Amino acid sequence: MDEKKWGVVESIFKGIKVMASKTRLVGNSKVMHHLIPNIVPPIDREYTLWYLKGNKNIKNDLEYEWKLAKEIIAEFFAKIISDEVFIQVANSWMDRMDKYPWDTSLLKIVDNLIIGYKKSRG
Repeated sequence: MDEKKWGVVESIFKGIKVMASKTRLVGNSKVMHHLIPNIVPPIDREYTLWYLKGNKNIKNDLEYEWKLAKEIIAEFFAKIISDEVFIQVANSWMDRMDKYPWDTSLLKIVDNLIIGYKKSRG
């Protein structure tokens, strides 16, 4: 992703409002994941923020939320989905939709792994 492409993603993120609450990170990332599943992962409080930040708090500020989303995408998700071994394993899961119906994209697989990790920890 170059800065021009990030600018497009940023304008989409800042241009939509899908939740009644002031927090936009969760709702916008989930909608954007459905629209552009290979660019934006679903980001939520319960799993993603808990795993990456150690808490579920989000400061209600659009600029802050965009910077947080970009950081999570670029510094965490993008690094994982660019790993060749991960790509091979993930593609084998996506080829088995009968067994792994929730594994619909590389980014969603990372999200599913975070969810599974938290659930396994209780």
